Parts: sequence; structure tokens; C-alpha cells
Amino acid sequence: MAEAGAAQPSIRRRLVAYLVTALLLVSVGVALVTYAVANRASNDAYDRSLLDPTLDISEYVRVEGDLTHLDLPQKALEALVYDQVDQVVFQLRSPAGKVAAGVPDLPLPPGMAVGEHRFVDIDYHGAPMRMAALRGSNGAYVQVAETLHKRHQLVAEILTAEMATMLVIALAAVALAWTGIAKGLRPLERLRNELLARSIRDLRPLNATGAPIEIAPVVDAFNALLAQLREASAMQQRFVANAAHQLRTPLAGLQMHLELLLRHALAPDVRDEIERLRGASVRAGRLATQLLALARAEPGPVHDRPLQLLDLRNVAGEAARDWAPRAIALDRDLGFQLEPAVILGDATLLPEIFNNLIDNALRYTPRGGSITVRTGCDGDHAYLAVEDNGPGIPERERGNVLERFYRVPGVTGDGSGLGLSIVKEVAERHGAVVELTPGDDGAGTRVRVVFPRLEPTTAAHEPRRLEHLSRS
Repeated sequence: MAEAGAAQPSIRRRLVAYLVTALLLVSVGVALVTYAVANRASNDAYDRSLLDPTLDISEYVRVEGDLTHLDLPQKALEALVYDQVDQVVFQLRSPAGKVAAGVPDLPLPPGMAVGEHRFVDIDYHGAPMRMAALRGSNGAYVQVAETLHKRHQLVAEILTAEMATMLVIALAAVALAWTGIAKGLRPLERLRNELLARSIRDLRPLNATGAPIEIAPVVDAFNALLAQLREASAMQQRFVANAAHQLRTPLAGLQMHLELLLRHALAPDVRDEIERLRGASVRAGRLATQLLALARAEPGPVHDRPLQLLDLRNVAGEAARDWAPRAIALDRDLGFQLEPAVILGDATLLPEIFNNLIDNALRYTPRGGSITVRTGCDGDHAYLAVEDNGPGIPERERGNVLERFYRVPGVTGDGSGLGLSIVKEVAERHGAVVELTPGDDGAGTRVRVVFPRLEPTTAAHEPRRLEHLSRS
């Protein structure tokens, strides 16, 4: 899974890669241009400084017939061609091109006119040099050449300064781009977090407010898909609700006729068959009722009722009146420990939690067993709990029993496997959490539903209603 995630393309990395590639290309281009400009500037500056001693020496050249000589003291000549960094060499040639002074092996540029000067690159004893050549008004040639260390050093300093600046700008651009891209992708992150926070049945449209224009079509397309899913879910809910509602009437009639039939004198084998048929009709009726409750509990546009302030103690009290007679008939001890527990809830759906939890406990608790219903507050969170001393639910099965039509293998009872899934659906509609744990003594099962904290602003809007709930 991690390898698959790493192989997926990243918009952020792709954009940064494009930016870094572009900056590298620009940097290479800038380096080439800077090198050319620096090399030219270096040559221009040092060529002028190289031409100065050439002109100075030319002023002291004397040509007398075939004799050409330099009328300049040796010390002065050495001062003119001295340099701390580079090696400097000098040469004087007669108008006929014969070497009159200086080094003998500097090449003479061809075709120089009187009064003309040139700058040429030469190789002198294996070292590259720059040479200034001048032909004076008397026709004599004066040439001064130096190595290129100062020029290379100046080019390197210019290039280093330019590229250091470029590197700082590039790093700043990458950092700003990374931050800007991250900020620009926040709407995608917000949409991702919104989707991850949803349950699998939350089909509300995504909030497109603030979505960039580039991803708005994706959000619109996804919302259109969600709308189709909502319609399909609503159709399914209507079908289940209608089918369950239509089944309840004939099943109730069948159960009544079977009970009337059992009042007559019947053969033992016939009575047994009718008893089994009556039991099957009762289970089918219960299943139809649970399917109807499940259809009401599932989220959908037709079931989005506003929540109101409710006290779980009152809801549990109503359940006590409904289930106490059946518990007595089944020889189960059904007890209630009820404390105030005010929540925002749906008055139609909340009784389904108590009904299904108590029904489950009655079905799986053996004769003489005890069942306790509790409501109260744990800190800022209201809760309800139903605890029994039945066989309990193995820890490995506690997640599975919340799924629809799932029953723990090997456990006796005539449940349909829908009770706890209805509890889960109603809890999710209220933002509550269902907890399955053993009882206080480590035996049996405790199902605890913890509701979200009631915001103080909500209670402040309805102080009289809240006071009434607390007293009732």
C-alpha cells in the first residue's frame, strides 16, 4: 500500500519539479551570459592597462637608419613591464621586423599599418597569454604580452557573485513556490479531509465555496454523482419502508388468526405446527418493524428532521412502561437507573435505541437473568447504557455485531441480526459513539451510547425548555 501511494503522482512535486528544472535552465543560461559578459569586460579593462606600457615604451623607441634601439633605462623598462600577478614579456622589432630588444620569440601580427595597435591571444612557451602589439609612427613594432591570471580571477569573481545571487534567488523562489503551491492546494486538502470525515452514508453535496476554478468542475461532477447516489438511496429507503409497512398489516392479521385458532381444541401435532407458524409470524413481524426502523434511521433527504433538546431519562422511562410487562412474562429482571441526560436528538429515532437494546438483552439473557438500563452524564457527555448478564459477546466479534444481519456463531436466540445495526445507525445520526464492553463483573454485555457534548450556546437558546427537561 505504501509503495502504491509513493508511486502516485503529486501535483505539488510535479509543479516544484517543473519550477526547479526551469530555474536550472535559466541559471545555466545566466551563467553562460554572465561568463561571456565578464570575459569581455575583463579583456576590455586589462587590454587598456596592457596597452599603456606598450604606448609608453613606443615613445622611447629610436630608429636611425637600419638601427633600432630603445632609449629607456633598464630600471624604467622593468617598472613598465612589472606585474605582481602575471608574467609580462616585452619585445621591440625594427620596421623590417627584426628583433631589437626584449624576448626573441613573440610572434609578430601580420599586416600591421603604421600607427595601428592590436590585441591578440597567443601561446607562449605553453602558457596562454594576451598580447598588445603596436606599430609606431617610425615603423617600429612594440609588443607587450602577459599571462591571463588576473583576467581569469576577475571573471571568476564576477561569475561567483552573479551565481551566488542567482542561487539565493532560486532557493527563495523554490521555497516561496513550495509555500504558495501548498497554500493553493489547501482547498483540495479541505475537500479530502471533509470526505475522510464523512461516514459511508453521508451523501450531502460538497461545499464548493472557496474552491479554485480549476477544481470547481471536479467538485460539481462529484456533487452530481452524490445527487444520483442520494436519489438511489432514497428510492431504496422508500422501497424498504413501503415493503415493511405493507408486510406488517398482513403479518399482524396472520398472527391474530393463529392466536384465535390456538384457542380451539386441536390435536397436539396440529397445535405444535400452529405454534411454530405463530412464532415464525412473530419473528417476521419483528423483522418488518426493524426494517422500517432501519429505513427511518438511514440518512436521506426525506429523513432530515431538525434535532431538539431531549432528556434520555424521559425516553428510557417510556421504554420502561413498554418493556416491563414482557420482561416479567419472560422471567427477566429489568431494572432502570435513570439520571438526567440532556442531548440534541430526534424524538422519533431515539426510542429505537432503547427498544432494540432492551429487546436484544431480553432475547439473549437466560431466565432469571438481570438487565439494567442506565442514563446519565459522564463529564460533559450524556450517555445511555443497557447491561445484561447473558453470554456476552467475544471481543473479536464486537465490531461484526454492529453490521446488518450478523449474528455471533454458536449463540442461541431468535434475533434477526438487525438490532445493533439499528442502534449504530441512530447513534451515527446523532454523532454518538457505540461502545461494546463486558459488564462490571466481566460477564455479560454492556452496550453504551455516548453522545456529543451539548454546546452551552445551544442550551442558552432554550433555557426554559432545558429547565423543564431537568425537572421532569
